[in-house]
Amino acid sequence: PMKDICERFPSWLAENKDSLSPNDYQKYGKQYQYFQKIVHLYDHDPDNTARLTEYMNSLQEYGQPPPDLVSELAPDLEFDSDGIPKFEGMMGGGMPGMEGMDMNGECSIM
Repeated sequence: PMKDICERFPSWLAENKDSLSPNDYQKYGKQYQYFQKIVHLYDHDPDNTARLTEYMNSLQEYGQPPPDLVSELAPDLEFDSDGIPKFEGMMGGGMPGMEGMDMNGECSIM
């Protein structure tokens, strides 16, 4: 998916430049740069987990990638109002194996 997003990002940026605010355009441009760095590192030095972690953390600082770009790759995926993918039947961001758990603000481990 990283390579696919990386390949589609330039045309998405070009097609949507006029409809994006300058801040969003800059944010998505930074995301694209980090996707490029991550893909390059996966291809050339995949065992460099420290650098991969650094790049992933930096990417997260710029939020979610454009939902319509992601939906091209996963057409059935739905997003909430913040652009976060929704996982039906799963609690809190889609934690596998925790479906149906009562999450009333209490720690379920204790």
